[in-house]
Amino acid sequence: MAIDDGGASAESAEQETTLTEGQFNFKEHLAPEYKDHTALADINDVNGMAKSYISAQEMIGQQRLPMPVAEADPSEWSRFYDSTGRPMGEEGKGYKFDTPEGAEQGEDAASMEKFFRKSMHDAGLSQKQAQAMYKSYGDFSGQFTEKQATTTADMEKQWDTDIRQEFGLAYTDQLESAKAAVEEFGSDNLKQYLDESRLGNHPEMIKFAAKIGAQLIEKGSQGRAGRQGTSVLTPDQAKNEIAQLHGNPQFMESYHGSGPSHEEAIKRMTALHDFAYPPTEE
Repeated sequence: MAIDDGGASAESAEQETTLTEGQFNFKEHLAPEYKDHTALADINDVNGMAKSYISAQEMIGQQRLPMPVAEADPSEWSRFYDSTGRPMGEEGKGYKFDTPEGAEQGEDAASMEKFFRKSMHDAGLSQKQAQAMYKSYGDFSGQFTEKQATTTADMEKQWDTDIRQEFGLAYTDQLESAKAAVEEFGSDNLKQYLDESRLGNHPEMIKFAAKIGAQLIEKGSQGRAGRQGTSVLTPDQAKNEIAQLHGNPQFMESYHGSGPSHEEAIKRMTALHDFAYPPTEE
């Protein structure tokens, strides 16, 4: 059922419409070239216009210069970078970096940081941008160093496996022969280089030094190493000796014969086969 309010609702609606239509529209008071400008499209009242004007004045107060063209003089680009917040100071001395805990120190690290400071300054980076780049490089460098250490450890483990397989039961003696050669002929600088570069653990270097050490022992030269000769053979040495014995008629006669000489021949051939075909580690 409709309730007659005596026309009060219509009167109220008419008042609201009148108030809305009567609000001050500042754009109507602007010159034609300004009132429809796109810069004013989102500004609906005087307060909005005031806020936009204040923001513009604050930007002017920061003295931010317009971006130079690509072909501009370096000095013009430098002034622009300074206006956008690049820290002052020649060669990036104005940057402040948070050095990660455990980061590499020393002369090389200092040279790298100096390089980064100058590069970032030349590129016009702000403090925030420079810190982000510095941290990213530090994270990458740490991950790379860790990965490199793991790779080196795995490689040296494989080297040790290879040289043990090649030397067989003679591994310990051959390693001692290699150490004897380095000790006898190597200078302190060479020893330091072999250790720091890890080249001293390379199979080819060990085999090379072991041959020299074996010759020293065969000639009776103990040198500073103070080692004595050994009868432990590498697989290759044992196989060569087996081949020589097979070509020796006198030995083969004893090997296939009987008596004390036969037992000695069997014993010798068995020992050579042990050296030539050592058990492999699981």
